[in-house]
Amino acid sequence: MDSAIDSQFLRRAIEFANLDAVRVALFQQTGDPEIQALPVAAKLDPEGRELLIRKAVDWLEMNATDEPPVEPPLAELRRLMNMATGVEMGDLEFDARRDLPAFRPFPFFASGWTNGRPPLPEGFRVVIIGSGVSGIAAGVQCELLGVPYTVLERRSEPGGTWTINRFPDVRVDTHSIIYEYNFEKAYPWTEYFGRGAEVRGYLDHVSRKFGVFANTRFDADVKQATFDEARNIWTLRYLTPDGIETIEANVIISASGLFANRRIPEFEGRDSFEGRIVHPSAWPADLDLAGKRVAIIGNGSTGVQILGTIARTAGQVHVFQRTPQWISPREKYGQPLEPEIVWLLKYFPGYWNWWRYMQTAGLFETHAFLLPDPEWQAQGGKVNPRSDALRDFLTQYIKTETGGREDLIARLIPDYAPFSRRPVVDNGWYRALTRDNVELVTDDIARFTPRGIETADGTLREVDVIVTATGFDIVKFLWPARYAGKGGRDLHDMWNSADGPRAYLGMMVPEFPNFFMLYGPNSQPLSGGTSLHSWYAVWAGYAAQCIARMIEQGKSRVEVKREAYERYNAALDEAGAELILMKKEGGVEKNYYVNNEHNHLQVSAPWISQEFHRMCAHIDWNDLEIS
Repeated sequence: MDSAIDSQFLRRAIEFANLDAVRVALFQQTGDPEIQALPVAAKLDPEGRELLIRKAVDWLEMNATDEPPVEPPLAELRRLMNMATGVEMGDLEFDARRDLPAFRPFPFFASGWTNGRPPLPEGFRVVIIGSGVSGIAAGVQCELLGVPYTVLERRSEPGGTWTINRFPDVRVDTHSIIYEYNFEKAYPWTEYFGRGAEVRGYLDHVSRKFGVFANTRFDADVKQATFDEARNIWTLRYLTPDGIETIEANVIISASGLFANRRIPEFEGRDSFEGRIVHPSAWPADLDLAGKRVAIIGNGSTGVQILGTIARTAGQVHVFQRTPQWISPREKYGQPLEPEIVWLLKYFPGYWNWWRYMQTAGLFETHAFLLPDPEWQAQGGKVNPRSDALRDFLTQYIKTETGGREDLIARLIPDYAPFSRRPVVDNGWYRALTRDNVELVTDDIARFTPRGIETADGTLREVDVIVTATGFDIVKFLWPARYAGKGGRDLHDMWNSADGPRAYLGMMVPEFPNFFMLYGPNSQPLSGGTSLHSWYAVWAGYAAQCIARMIEQGKSRVEVKREAYERYNAALDEAGAELILMKKEGGVEKNYYVNNEHNHLQVSAPWISQEFHRMCAHIDWNDLEIS
């Protein structure tokens, strides 16, 4: 061992570490019954904590190695997973969570062939639209199958939304260790919550390592795709710097994502404003806000991330809030990984795996926050005991972070339940509101003027720069590309003439054969249980299983049956109607998860995570037609 790595270094490493991950990794290596007898970290008494730290330090002094562990036998893996959380899981949970520790090179749902790859039809090709997180996952899946594929990416680099979002302090709001694929192990993140540049570096690394980059045509913006029923072939037209080009595909996997079309607020007088209007997804590299008067419209994830940095340099900042958000703290948000933790991740076998698992485990029970409890409500509660307890915690957090300023508190506490909207992570937003050069504005914006923003009460705030942190138009799935399926039917016209964007499992639409969407309508799990990166691999695996089945059977077309599509969406609406999101207590009127025009969930799948995983990872072939 390096002479600089002494027992004090190791002790600091364990004290910085996630003790549940330490406990399980150590037991996996040693089988020590004293370690097995310890409770989860939240219930450790001082003596138990000291015992765990001492035993971990002693073991590492003698046994530290960079040799990664292999996956234990399934019964042992399940026992370790139960030990990690202190909760016994059922078969469905184990099936959904087995690959969260990511011991195997690839998760079990990464599709393969039944008896080796059969001969492929001449010229067979998959076209993947988009080289963001989901597009790269689809590309890796095609690499595993050995199926020819081409990725069409409208930007000049991989990374999707991370290539356009370069605003100040942009970073992930989930832990870096779970903001990664479970088939690329132990990436050397430098911060607990990776910054945008590091995330782009990670995605570029994965794209190149697994061969996706070499199969990508950059600066290729898909405009149209048309299905030829006689040949079972899609023809795509895409714009390049040299003009329109075409490519044929047997299968399309659209990975254009949920955040492809920015929402630009259209206030009266917008074109008259003489200053600069900036959307965070188009942040100018030359924008200098030092001493400037700045308006920030929006307090979602982006608005909350950028305020602190801007407030420290700008002369005056006006924060325009339409709807209060539940904004929560994250431990070590914005902090670098300590050298001791970096060492531990490399030389403590299993610690990376179990830390990854524990960072996800906090999401396992989130579905319980979404279900109203009528008995609790009859006794005066708002939603249910867990939801109300979280509301109390976050309310107290607002009061603490604002220094008890009543003029702010009254306007910052939402009137809807936590978890009914996308949770927002605090980046010092509440504290920034207490600065002398920051004003919280909750009056409605009436219009833009040449000099600034006028609110409904007639007040004019003169500004030099307006930042529209208003997010993306998420209802415009796949937009603006047009897709013509069987009979020339246009997908957007079909959705517009019905009740908005719909899909089977968020991936397939009848009359659009050999066409899959990743992160399509109602595909985002509400109840956590796994990270989105894991879901991208699940969805890509679903498409791959369909492709493999079609080729192995000598067929050329796969599509979802109309009755399965309708049955699925009816069940989705029924399940969604029970959730707090679709009720007044969940702020249904102002919730981007909801299609208010048609009164149904739009972004999320309503089922508990492990049930939705079962649907997506284990295909019901009776719902599909292969011909």
